[in-house]
Amino acid sequence: MKRRYFLAFPTIAAFVTSRVFGQVGDVTAPKREVDPHVSRKVLVKQSGSKAAYWIPKNATKQTKYLSTLTAVLSLTATQQQQAAAIFTDAATTHASIRSNLKAARKALSEAVDNNDTGGISQASTTLGTVTSQYVSNGAVANAAFFQILTADQQTKLSQYQGKNKSSATSASNTWLGAVRDAKVAIGA
Repeated sequence: MKRRYFLAFPTIAAFVTSRVFGQVGDVTAPKREVDPHVSRKVLVKQSGSKAAYWIPKNATKQTKYLSTLTAVLSLTATQQQQAAAIFTDAATTHASIRSNLKAARKALSEAVDNNDTGGISQASTTLGTVTSQYVSNGAVANAAFFQILTADQQTKLSQYQGKNKSSATSASNTWLGAVRDAKVAIGA
């Protein structure tokens, strides 16, 4: 059978089914509701291996991240302001470090193209140093954020990040449970 039949069959079947059962509405998939307060994607990122040093890259992502943390951890207005300042400073530093990473990668690529073993060694060392600065900057920002939280909030965040769990899967499931809890709390 030809491929086009496999492509056309589901569309025709959906149309015929809607006519048979008397439903003449749109046969496209329903749209998902978007909750502005709790982002599942942001929560899942916080349960991964990068949770210790990940920070939002721009103002839009920072706003979404902070609203998610506010919904899940019940941050106060003061904590929100402090967190915004911490992550803004870290994002500014991250931007300059990213440009250094780009330059180090370019130097490494050029050294490889020129078969320059000394250049490869130096570019690799530079790349490692800049990468450690990148990770360190994010970790310092997350540590500063962790310090502005209350003991209960720290415990809750640690549980979500999987620090008290044995596997990343259970941490991810904890975050997804937090999404449900936060949606119930804000009435979504």
